[in-house]
Amino acid sequence: VSTQSTGALENKLSISWKESSWIPHLTPHNVLAYFCQRSNPFYDKTCNNEIAKMQRLAPAQLQNMKGVEYTLLHVDEQSELMIIRKQDRHSPSHVVPLANYYVLQGTIYQAPDLHSVLNSRLASTLHHMQQALDKTLAMSQYDPSKGHYWSFDKLEKSEEEKKWVEASSRFQKEVVDNLIDILTMRYKHYMLKSGPVGTGTEEANGGTEGRAPDDPRTPG
Repeated sequence: VSTQSTGALENKLSISWKESSWIPHLTPHNVLAYFCQRSNPFYDKTCNNEIAKMQRLAPAQLQNMKGVEYTLLHVDEQSELMIIRKQDRHSPSHVVPLANYYVLQGTIYQAPDLHSVLNSRLASTLHHMQQALDKTLAMSQYDPSKGHYWSFDKLEKSEEEKKWVEASSRFQKEVVDNLIDILTMRYKHYMLKSGPVGTGTEEANGGTEGRAPDDPRTPG
């Protein structure tokens, strides 16, 4: 497979297509006509289906033609899944499958081939293996007196633990501290003067003992 065709295949695997006006009326009887819309990026406009449509031939005539064609392969009415196969016809009894497309609730996707599936799984496996090796190397330590040993103290905390420890940011802490300082300066704490019970000290002083200067009850 050439590099250009491989890139085109990867681009097709990452897209989907649908025509909203067709979806309410989509059935197994018209899904092939729905797929053969010229605006469908998965549809090859040089296929035998397009030639038969332009020449107004019956669908059964496709078996007598040679070349690329599309056919309905599978229908699952319960899940609204329909599979269309792109194939190269060599004779009425011999065809070579080229690609499969599945129509799920009106949206068309290209099914990945075996090469793409294996490539994706191998890349994912190598990624996780590389992460495991990096963490293992980070815990491997060497000391002249001890030799090689494992240090599990360097294991990083999980993201949830980090969020739990760092419940507030440095900015939030500084803002809260500044607000507490401002409120403390504005509303100072005044200690009440203690005296013998029943001496009438508060009444003698007009009842202002122990009140803040900005208390509304304090005489001006």
